[in-house]
Amino acid sequence: MGDRILFVEDEPEMLQFLARYFSRRGYAVTAAASGEEAWRLLSQTTYDLVVCDQALDGISGLDLLRMIRETDRDLPFIMITGAGTIETAVEAIKIGAFHYVTKPFKPGELAILASRAVEFGKLHRKLSRIHADEDEADRSIVIGNNRRILEMMQTIEKISGSDAPVLIQGETGTGKSVFARRIHETSRRRGRPFVTIDCGALPENLIESELFGHVKGAFTGAVRPKRGLLEEADGGTIFLDEIGEMTAATQTKLLRALQDLVIKPVGGNQIVAIDVRYISATNKDLHQEVAAGRFREDLYYRLAVIPLYLPPLRERREDIIPFVRNFVRELNRRYGKRVSKVDPLVLQSFMEAPWKGNIRELKNVLERSVLLAEGAAITADCLSPSPAGRGVADRVPKHPVSLKTAVEAAERQTIRSALAAASGNRSKAAEILGIGRRTLYAKMAAYGIE
Repeated sequence: MGDRILFVEDEPEMLQFLARYFSRRGYAVTAAASGEEAWRLLSQTTYDLVVCDQALDGISGLDLLRMIRETDRDLPFIMITGAGTIETAVEAIKIGAFHYVTKPFKPGELAILASRAVEFGKLHRKLSRIHADEDEADRSIVIGNNRRILEMMQTIEKISGSDAPVLIQGETGTGKSVFARRIHETSRRRGRPFVTIDCGALPENLIESELFGHVKGAFTGAVRPKRGLLEEADGGTIFLDEIGEMTAATQTKLLRALQDLVIKPVGGNQIVAIDVRYISATNKDLHQEVAAGRFREDLYYRLAVIPLYLPPLRERREDIIPFVRNFVRELNRRYGKRVSKVDPLVLQSFMEAPWKGNIRELKNVLERSVLLAEGAAITADCLSPSPAGRGVADRVPKHPVSLKTAVEAAERQTIRSALAAASGNRSKAAEILGIGRRTLYAKMAAYGIE
């Protein structure tokens, strides 16, 4: 069954048209000709969205919204208003409406708005269920819905039975270490050690010792022998984070370990056989590093048998809402908070932010927001103290009258997402959006989308 929408409209022709239009798009539609009938229906079943005309006899649209908000803070509500009642629309937003549309409106535009409202409603309900299955939450964080991420997961599944070295490239904060662990957990080595070494955090004189170990007296301070992390990871997986920071001398030794499956501790003569699977990660373009002579070409090809590229968050915006949902759940548990709602305009600003720090930056902003939230909702006021959050907060409209701009921005992003999902096929994208091709072409031209 599709998502449930309750339409409340006292004009029979309009009510019949909306019911027929949205039913054809897969929604389970219920029609109510009055506020009283709508309230009775709401007491009998649950809905994913209410779309209600403001000008109703008896219980008005605003009255119905107030009644709903007394018992349900999360049910999305879209108000239909007349052209001369913008003040009513603003009042509806203050009470808790998701958005409003002004008559006359285009059904395709309402369909896009309804889709986003349903999506936000689902997010808020999931935030409220903080004791949901943790495995599902972790899976959502890693996978998301981005096509390139799903293709990466398919690749990971295909290589789960092999020990082929994997190189993960991507900007800082994109989740390379999370994917490295996922690769380990889906491999035949999942019951063995997963050992991480940050090649960029260790000074040059220590990284060799950390990787290969050392014998007593190998250097000043080596008062006892030490097993290297490659030996500690024997039988499991070694994750070399920021491999692009590794010195030339260490690269040579690592290449030998990859080729010969043995290592020699620093200062020692005894070789040690190792059995590890290599996963590496870097935020650098190793092709450029090889061309510049800063990274060994032979080592690159040894490490990049399976090359993976993690796209930045700005290229996988459809995954922002799942990230928000899971991070808020995690932060609620950590800090004993009860945040269960994110203001729709804040979510919209999240969708539009550049996120130069990627997922790590998003989590930082959310952590600060959850801590500063005074009630159950994250609002724009929770964002400003954070340097990263200020950039997000600046994108949140400060006055309800600017909501039209927010809707246009949401529409622009929705069209881009549909085009991406349709691999650029405009006819398919128009079908996904529920609008005609000419309408799509006109909107693309208006928004400058190529």
